[in-house]
Amino acid sequence: MSGVMSNNSKMEVQDLPLETTSSLPPNIIQTILTLMPMRDAFRTSILSNNWRNQCLNIPKLRFDDAVFQGPSCKNGSMRWKLLYIVYPILLLHQGPILEFSLCISQLISCCEIDQIILHLSRIATLKKLTLCIESGDDHKLLPAFFNLQQLTVLKLQKCVFQPPVTFKGFSRLVSLSFNNVSITAEVFLRFISNCPRLKDLTLIGDEKHLMGRWNSDFVELFECLPLVERLCMSWYPIKCFATGVIPQKLPTSLVHLKYLHLTGLSFAREIDVHSVLLLVTSSPNIDTIILKMQYNPNEAVSQTAMNLIDQQGYSNVILDHLRVLTISNFASMKTGMDFVKLVLAKSPMLKMVDIVIDKRVDINGEVKMLKELVQYPRVSAKAEIRFERP
Repeated sequence: MSGVMSNNSKMEVQDLPLETTSSLPPNIIQTILTLMPMRDAFRTSILSNNWRNQCLNIPKLRFDDAVFQGPSCKNGSMRWKLLYIVYPILLLHQGPILEFSLCISQLISCCEIDQIILHLSRIATLKKLTLCIESGDDHKLLPAFFNLQQLTVLKLQKCVFQPPVTFKGFSRLVSLSFNNVSITAEVFLRFISNCPRLKDLTLIGDEKHLMGRWNSDFVELFECLPLVERLCMSWYPIKCFATGVIPQKLPTSLVHLKYLHLTGLSFAREIDVHSVLLLVTSSPNIDTIILKMQYNPNEAVSQTAMNLIDQQGYSNVILDHLRVLTISNFASMKTGMDFVKLVLAKSPMLKMVDIVIDKRVDINGEVKMLKELVQYPRVSAKAEIRFERP
């Protein structure tokens, strides 16, 4: 079996003789079923009773568009798919469910989702949960959702996160992704402060979803995230935490942070430039920085932002572990150029600066930027600057 399992990502069960597949040990069958798309995994139930029984014990249930292909699902409504496909699979399931994912195009908030969550909360074995509402109203999570105390990974999209007053957080949670989740600052900070193992945070949102008054700052945020290794944030949450006077550096360095991904910021805005500098220079062990910038050729660059890097001393900043810097929607703003110049001068292990130029930058502007950037001093002899268009 070692030869078969070493290529399991490409293996088709039907390629094996029927007598071989029927007599495989249960643990091998479970491994195969877990690696297969769910639709294909359930098709293996026709092979034998052994396979049929194992299909009822698949520990990872992932419902996506591929599961609902075929004529029987073509004309079914979203609620029909949940009621007559997803829920029966849950009811017939006999083993522990470790992972459950519901990400279907046009998934809407409905009571059938509540029934699914209620069922999962009674099993009490779930470690990874993904729920992505795609359209319509946000889905308000049942109180039963907050009983999923075994969760280590949680991904929510377009949900309303309002826990009961007795909720103490998810003590085992390692990875959290909120994409347009309706929540207040008070609830969010209290929640993550009660997730002591949290290492991976994604927070994407807008004014509609980050409700109420957000008057907390970055210092308060990272006091709740002492172990954070991966951080992904969009512009509006960054703005929410960039309140008051932004320090040049956090009082406690983000020594565990290795991956930083920021989207929607502009090199024209002082608050955005200051936030990027704060997060980067407070992360001495950072390995990868990805900035998906927002460029508006009609937006004037603030004078303070233009001189921000020049005005502040970064002589003590050393990014000893930075290897990759990626910036998209880049334009020839002084602030953006100064930021790249700073990174080149402070990163002895840097290997790649990957810059995707905004499509509105003409060829003359591109050549001018490239000529300037290649002349910047760099402490890494291996640092390569790569320019490309989208």
